[in-house]
Amino acid sequence: MTRHSKNSTANAVYTYHEKHKDSSTGGYGTTQMRLSKDAIKEFDCCNLTLQPCIDPVITKDGYLFDKQAILEYIIHQKKLNARKLREYQKQLDRKQQEVEEQNANDHQKKINKFLEKEATYSVNQSVKNLLSSKHQDQSLSSYLPTPKSTPSSTSTRISTYDDNLDEILPSSTASTISNMVGNQAAQLPSFWVPALTPAAKKTELIKPDQHVYCPISGKPISMKDVIDVKFKLANNADKKNRPLVAVRDRYVCAVTGDVLGNSVPCAVLRTSGYVVTMDCVNRLIKLDMIDPINGAKLTDYDIIPMQRGGTGYSGSGVQLDAKLPTPAMQ
Repeated sequence: MTRHSKNSTANAVYTYHEKHKDSSTGGYGTTQMRLSKDAIKEFDCCNLTLQPCIDPVITKDGYLFDKQAILEYIIHQKKLNARKLREYQKQLDRKQQEVEEQNANDHQKKINKFLEKEATYSVNQSVKNLLSSKHQDQSLSSYLPTPKSTPSSTSTRISTYDDNLDEILPSSTASTISNMVGNQAAQLPSFWVPALTPAAKKTELIKPDQHVYCPISGKPISMKDVIDVKFKLANNADKKNRPLVAVRDRYVCAVTGDVLGNSVPCAVLRTSGYVVTMDCVNRLIKLDMIDPINGAKLTDYDIIPMQRGGTGYSGSGVQLDAKLPTPAMQ
């Protein structure tokens, strides 16, 4: 390190702090923000409405939904899939019609070609028969058409471009060049729209999938696969006197009475639908695999771990960084 290495002239002209300040002010670069606990969903809130569930149901993957919200979502997705299927069927019908028209055109071309050859063959044969039978004494030149007399050089008239314009151009084109005449009137002249450019091709639709997928896990879902969930209210939680949103500790374990929250791992028993803590499952329920609520026999499939929210700490396993990518300033 030299003696003058830390002079003020050794720094960059455009410092990092100046660049960061200009980027944040001008809207360039990726915007990043650390989320607080208030931005994290509670364990008993619906994954669609983000509000405490009125009639909670849970999927086999442990995601909690309000029954009305997930039912409306499934119905909406089924209607959307039906509309996509109708559009795909219309595309198949158009393709089938184009194939039939192409086959009809090819068949018509073959017929026209055959008729042309047949007409040529019949004329030649009639001429041969005529010459061979009763007109052998006459010359062949008498049956050929006589050429028209060519005009003299003095009477030759030079045709101009204006004279042949009507012959070259169609009558509709010769009369007007407007793009709103005939079939062109039904075409949109919006050449600046990407879908209407000459090089644009129609989007090829693929056969839509008729399954409805979970909005969180992305796996197929149906109403017969969800399980009704029952929460046990805490002693200080009363729906009549105070809304549940205002109560912090509103639910407890149905067996041990421990307060439930985002920091407490929970599970749902499929046989009874009640929510218990994972500590209760490991210490009590897995010993005899019997539901303590109704006494039904349990299996590992009947114990559904709930996908709970975060706690605000980085160790909770929840992504707490929100990023918004924007164009970067070089």
